[in-house]
Amino acid sequence: MPTSISRKVVPSIHLAGDASTQSRGRRPLPAGAVRGMTIAARGAHETVRFEYAGGHRKHIKLLSWVAGQAGLLFGASPDLARLPFDIQLLRETHGAYGHAVEHDLANMLVSIFDGYLTSPDIACRFFQSGGEACSAAVRIARAITGRDAIATSGYHGAATDFAHKPGWAGYPRANLDLHRRFEFGDSEAMRLAVRGYRDDGSPAFYMPGYDYPTAVDRQAACVMVEVPAWDNETAISAFLGECRLIADTYEIPLIIDDVVCGFRLALAGSCERYGVKADMIVLGKSMSAIGCVSAIIGRADLIDRLGKDVFYSTTFGGSPGPCGVAAATVRWLSSHCAEVYGQAGHLQTIGRVLKAGLNERGVKCVGQPERSVVVFDTDEEWLAWCSRMIEQGVMIHRPQFPTMAHTLADVEQTLRAVEAIR
Repeated sequence: MPTSISRKVVPSIHLAGDASTQSRGRRPLPAGAVRGMTIAARGAHETVRFEYAGGHRKHIKLLSWVAGQAGLLFGASPDLARLPFDIQLLRETHGAYGHAVEHDLANMLVSIFDGYLTSPDIACRFFQSGGEACSAAVRIARAITGRDAIATSGYHGAATDFAHKPGWAGYPRANLDLHRRFEFGDSEAMRLAVRGYRDDGSPAFYMPGYDYPTAVDRQAACVMVEVPAWDNETAISAFLGECRLIADTYEIPLIIDDVVCGFRLALAGSCERYGVKADMIVLGKSMSAIGCVSAIIGRADLIDRLGKDVFYSTTFGGSPGPCGVAAATVRWLSSHCAEVYGQAGHLQTIGRVLKAGLNERGVKCVGQPERSVVVFDTDEEWLAWCSRMIEQGVMIHRPQFPTMAHTLADVEQTLRAVEAIR
């Protein structure tokens, strides 16, 4: 549904990749379009200007399920007047010391995650993005174990710690070798990634120029996992239990990357949903109504190393504005759990109807209702389908993030679009 806007936007041809994150820079486009530029976003909708090869432009108002990839619970550019925090918080800046609102948010997180970590003695530290927090978590693990390799499943950001094929241009080869990846659910691959050697004593991973003095030195410093978009909740819970067992066996930290799932699958995220205790948890996205804040929370003996010999510092880490908004958001979520979470909660209700409707119409959709993905045989089919959905006024790509701004009417509009492009 084309729409017009009055605000003038000056285009730039100098923005590499057309956006500052690959997820936004690689969005599908309608047929014939060569570029998309978001002009405005509010709630569950955004207005996009598409530029076409012939030189013409079209403004389209889209119902969006990707939430700018931020996964915020209140939707895009929420109406601040209707959110549960004082807008004055956004004007707060750092002082010479840690700000009072940093301590406020830390205290709230400790209260929420008490019982979901392997120690009641808990500490946390704030950053600006989930990737920074993930990198700091593995840096802590390396410091306490004295080992260099890490074993991970999922996506944990763009830091050199997480170099992996195929997108490793510009990373040192050593980082690629030190990052041992395994598929979630593959117990044997996880064991090998953590252990580093096979039963016959041969290395499980080729490390050119790396001479390990002992078998113990070959072991990984941590096991780090992100919960995938699976339908089988029992299988997720069982594998997380195996991760906990492996971490205990090799005396290394279990790190849950909950940047996406924290405050989305439950108030205490994946640990609450699937009944596993972590040593460190990384948080981001849904923790705030506006973004720009992430955190590590975990055993104090681990996290406190960031205040001692493990260096990881960012200029705007723990910015009072984002921390204050996050604290208010978390406080609101804590008092509205029944409204937000669980089978009767808004996120599952919207996500469940969307997921069922897509499957009923022949579009395979898997994952938790609160964060699902569509599945096609090839990427070409998937992106072509997404492009046709955009032409029907719906932005759907990967993943689908239901928000408190989405309604059942939005689901109906989406399913009508699916039917229109059959």
